[in-house]
Amino acid sequence: MGILRFMVVGLEAIIRQRMFPTETALSNLTDTERVVLYPSYAYPAPDQSGWILQVHGSVSEAVPENLVRKIMIGLLARMMGATQEQLETNIFRQRILGFTVYQHGGKQIAVKIADKVYQLRDKSKKNGQFQGNIFIPNEDVDTIAMTVGAARHVRYAIHSKFETATPLEGLVRLIDAHGVSVISDIDDTVKHTHVATRKEMLANTFLHEFATVPGMVELYQKWEEQGAAFHYVTSSPWQLFEPLLELFRSNGLPDGSFHMKSVRFRDPTVLQLFIARRWGKRKAIKQLLRTFPKRKFVMVGDSGEKDPETYGVMARKFPDQVEKIFIRDLGGKNSSEYRYQKAFKRLPPEMWQTFHCPSELQDIDLRGIAEVSEVED
Repeated sequence: MGILRFMVVGLEAIIRQRMFPTETALSNLTDTERVVLYPSYAYPAPDQSGWILQVHGSVSEAVPENLVRKIMIGLLARMMGATQEQLETNIFRQRILGFTVYQHGGKQIAVKIADKVYQLRDKSKKNGQFQGNIFIPNEDVDTIAMTVGAARHVRYAIHSKFETATPLEGLVRLIDAHGVSVISDIDDTVKHTHVATRKEMLANTFLHEFATVPGMVELYQKWEEQGAAFHYVTSSPWQLFEPLLELFRSNGLPDGSFHMKSVRFRDPTVLQLFIARRWGKRKAIKQLLRTFPKRKFVMVGDSGEKDPETYGVMARKFPDQVEKIFIRDLGGKNSSEYRYQKAFKRLPPEMWQTFHCPSELQDIDLRGIAEVSEVED
């Protein structure tokens, strides 16, 4: 019944979006505002007549120095044990930038795909973020899709009266109904963060160069070559998206959609930036599983947060879709056998595995899992 309802909602969204494109649509942005476009995905429409593209981004504007910002940075500096010299480095200025801008809500967004303009139905929220689904007929997708690596993508841009700053192009990956997808955490799974220790976590986030976990890039590249699509679901806040994307691209991590946490710098939550919020991750993962009911999923995380518990819940809710769970064991009190047995209770033992080094997973071949997805249709 849940899947049926989801398909009905999807069809309703398609019908609404058929009102577009329209030549009169414009984003009501100013020339001082900046738009970041997040990589997303598209999925086949339930009636197979086209594709539903997910558009996702945020609107912000730089603001002058103010007292609230100085107080928050001072608190953050004390929590990290940072010196004044460290607060003046390019690294800190780049990392803190996303937290100190003004996030614009109530903005109407129009996007341009090829030679057509589409008006998003919903305006940007208080956190500056906007999202929308756009239906593109098959014949149009075949014309405008481009190949990036082994996958097809559709490129889009913000349509505005002004030359609004958009440092990253809008890129939507076309993901088939069948196949295999990897849902991956970021912090302490592919990137060193040390989430379990707040002081180290904050210092690694704001003061030090980002570094990948040795072996994870090669493992994910191999899985990408085997046809996997990637979705990065993390407790890291959206404000860190750009430096994270820079890390991904400079190290060769596979492209994928990003699903991150929303916080505002003025909120008390900024002082606990990466404390796990399981409901947020679960909601994003559940949406992916429901969007692709015929795909198989591999989930990769670590023992530092609540990945074992979150993935265990998802595997029990979606037993026909979740094929494998891999947890990077970080050692310490969170890495007991009792915890894993509890997190993965009632799941087949062969479904989940802990690992210390990514080389332990080098023999995992995702092509077989993708073939199972095709056969089961």
